[in-house]
Amino acid sequence: MGGPQQTGPPHQPLPPERPGNINLIFILAGVLAILLAFILSFLLADRISKPLSDLTAATENITGGDYGQRVDVGGGKEVEELGEAFNTLSESLERNEMLRRSMVTDIAHELRTPLTTLRGHIEALEDGVIKPDQATIDSLMEDTLLLSRLVEDLQQLSLAEAGQLELDLMPVDVGETVEAAASRFEPKLSRKKVTLELEIPPDLPEVEADQLRITQVLNNLVQNSLVYTPEGGSITVGAKRSGDEVVFSVSDTGPGISQKDLPYIFERFYRTDKSRARATGGTGLGLSIAKSLVEAHGGRIWAESKGEKGTAIFFTLPVFLRD
Repeated sequence: MGGPQQTGPPHQPLPPERPGNINLIFILAGVLAILLAFILSFLLADRISKPLSDLTAATENITGGDYGQRVDVGGGKEVEELGEAFNTLSESLERNEMLRRSMVTDIAHELRTPLTTLRGHIEALEDGVIKPDQATIDSLMEDTLLLSRLVEDLQQLSLAEAGQLELDLMPVDVGETVEAAASRFEPKLSRKKVTLELEIPPDLPEVEADQLRITQVLNNLVQNSLVYTPEGGSITVGAKRSGDEVVFSVSDTGPGISQKDLPYIFERFYRTDKSRARATGGTGLGLSIAKSLVEAHGGRIWAESKGEKGTAIFFTLPVFLRD
């Protein structure tokens, strides 16, 4: 018997792919990939390079003294973070430059009056217009002492802000230190008819501090309160424990500080009363020095005031921890 009969046309095998066609496909795909990569790289580079160019231009302006430069850049999270950091730096530089210029102006102003007075008296003495009596000598000495205090205060501020202020840390008794500081003001308090009250609990722990520096802080704060407390008013110095800190407070019944002035009272030469000159005999640096000394101890200082109901200034010091 014969095999099965084929009823349809015979099967025709597919022609094999030509090697040239396959190579052409790969070449076209490679060219397309390269072209696409080039376009993406160009777009990415433009997206990054323009913000970086803006940052470079702003940096060059800051180098030239224009500290008000700000940039608004895109280009991805990293570039945006760089732009934000630049703006923060620019704001800080601008504020520091403003403070520097203001400080130079204030120092010149503070120096001008006593120097002018000294020069006037000396010239008058030379010309024989006035005699070297006790009143003249006292006036010359007062202006000389004011200049000396100003120079010493500025030097102390510079050391503190540069982190070069040396502290003799030791356990300090809070009650004894506050009482000693308050006793120095008894004559002034009596003359102005202002009372000073102490609110110091007997069980307060010792603080770790430089006793001379903390006494200076208390003196500055009490002196500042005494200047603004009217006759018949009162000043209260207190302290209490709060966790691992002791919180000191100096409050008065003076006119208080407005909310717009409150954030700036620890800045150099800042005056809440713009018309007040040096009638008080101060240098305008007391609160700035207090802030620097407290922060050098690792503490904090702040002020609170409710309009015309007096002012309270608080600062903290770490509790002395015995081994």
